[in-house]
Amino acid sequence: MAVNKLRKKLKKNRVSIDITHWGNEPFYEKTLELSEIERANAWSKGAGWYNYFYKSKDYIPAIMAYAAHIGYTKKQITHLKKLKDWKFIKVAKSAQLWARGYEYTESEIAWHKEIFDQLLHDAKLIIAEKKAEEKEKPKPPTPAERAYNRMMDTVYMDWDMQVVDSWLDGNYKVKFPVYELWKQHGLKGNTIAKFKEFVQFEYDIISDAYNKTCEQAVENYSHVKKSNLKQMLKTMENIFSDLDRLKDGFKATKLPRAKKPKASDIQVRNLKYKEEDVEAKLVSINPILIPGRRKLFVYNTKQRKLTEFVTTATKGFEVSGTTIKNFDTELSKTTTLRKPDDILPMILNKTELQINKIWDDITTKISKPNGRINADCILLRTFE
Repeated sequence: MAVNKLRKKLKKNRVSIDITHWGNEPFYEKTLELSEIERANAWSKGAGWYNYFYKSKDYIPAIMAYAAHIGYTKKQITHLKKLKDWKFIKVAKSAQLWARGYEYTESEIAWHKEIFDQLLHDAKLIIAEKKAEEKEKPKPPTPAERAYNRMMDTVYMDWDMQVVDSWLDGNYKVKFPVYELWKQHGLKGNTIAKFKEFVQFEYDIISDAYNKTCEQAVENYSHVKKSNLKQMLKTMENIFSDLDRLKDGFKATKLPRAKKPKASDIQVRNLKYKEEDVEAKLVSINPILIPGRRKLFVYNTKQRKLTEFVTTATKGFEVSGTTIKNFDTELSKTTTLRKPDDILPMILNKTELQINKIWDDITTKISKPNGRINADCILLRTFE
């Protein structure tokens, strides 16, 4: 036990071979009072010590402090920090010795300033080069530009290859399932209008040729029969209809900024409904919009039943499990649609008064709803 304590004590007091040879880190006082030979020897010995123990990066704090000491501004020092550590090799040891108390003559300081001026010049060149590179570097596309480019690379290219090329080959009965393609490519609603512009441009020209309202259009399409021109117009009209459906779908899923009831998310968490029906081209609204509203339209895609729930309760609808609560059984109604493609777009876009007139024109049997919502139901629209 005593032997181990002795070993620890000897180990603690042991001096390394490096320190034995080089001595401790140098420290200076009143070096200007020394003779030139004594100053030179002191500087050389100190420089040798740091040359052995220090790396380029170790000098940087002393270099920057010395630069400030001899008159360089904070901005200039910031520029100097852009340089690599090894660039300061000519002043590194001088700055470190100054930090340990070594004093320099005016001529020595002037020589150091010449070195720093050259370093500052090099640093400014580097800064200028980086600025030029940043200026030349193209800016990343904005989210809107990325969406546009994606639309052009997908649906627009499909349109060009599937429709326009088919027309050029004499196939005028081509169909273009833009709704399905839009969903397949994962596109958003912010480029619908732009794609519609491209199709509208073609539509206007072909319409002028069909109706003979533009001589140039008539001449350009003189090789196409009028019946084929009509078929081309019908193809694009179907595309417009699908684009409107897409727009309505994105509008339905977009959360409004209006204040929502606090407990809405809790009320609808167990509600089973159909988020989207691609075949019917319908998208459900967010169910948290239902609680507190006074009118709700629901469409059962399997049974083709349209239901209008109406409530006169001041607190509006409530949702419990998979059931709509508080609706008025006398004012609410449901019916089977013979032509859902004609009726549903009007339900999505018309005013309440116009929708009431639509009910007057429906000839199928109208009955009372039971309030239950299932996995086949699309939540079409609500009114406050």
